[in-house]
Amino acid sequence: MIKLIAADLDGTLLHTDKSLPADFAETAEALASHGVIFVAASGRQYDNIYATLAPYSAGMYIISENGAINGFGEEIREEKRMTPESVRAVLDAADATGGRARAVCCCAHMGLYSDADEKFARETGRYYLRRERVSPEELRRAPACKIALYCDGRAEEVYRDLPTFPGTQNVISGVDWVDVAPVGVNKGSALESVLRIEGIRPDECAAFGDNFNDREMLDLCSVRYTVDGAPAGMRALFPSAGSNDRDAVTTAIRRLIGLE
Repeated sequence: MIKLIAADLDGTLLHTDKSLPADFAETAEALASHGVIFVAASGRQYDNIYATLAPYSAGMYIISENGAINGFGEEIREEKRMTPESVRAVLDAADATGGRARAVCCCAHMGLYSDADEKFARETGRYYLRRERVSPEELRRAPACKIALYCDGRAEEVYRDLPTFPGTQNVISGVDWVDVAPVGVNKGSALESVLRIEGIRPDECAAFGDNFNDREMLDLCSVRYTVDGAPAGMRALFPSAGSNDRDAVTTAIRRLIGLE
């Protein structure tokens, strides 16, 4: 019996235009009535996830920043911060890319950046409900849990070229983004914490994701799916539930809890 379902947002639950499936409200209500826990797991900012899924997010676990900032409803319960030294090292590496990577320091309730590029600012606004442009010096002092690097379609290239810094790990988080976070921080480890709190086993869980930042979460659960638009490497590892633009995740969820 499935007792918990975790899903990535962008490219998985959400349509390509970032809209929710038409039946999301009905599905969320059905999960609640069946006593099935829903976990929203994303590389997005915590407040952004909460707003995107409101009002249903008030009763959901939220894994944000790929597992670096996590909680339940409006309450952030866990922050896994980078060291000041690693923050500075990553920002220096981003500067050295000559504009191929532009950095957002992801803090508990704020995304901080210093780059003035207009396209970068627009893209940051899609994922960070609360954001602020600061000076480069202030950015280097940011209490960051994760640094998101916007690569404008060149994530794989930047990922290949980006060094790995002591105490941190790099992961591709979509065609435009590479994330740098403390070692061991990922959606899977954050989901393990939720399972311990709720007393749920991995074989009682289902998960949906599309990119490599979802892999640990999918590996943890006994029922796991990617989607048609996932990279070939992910589609080779996990079966597809269908197209995110055709509500594949909510359709699969309804089937899992016996509504279809």
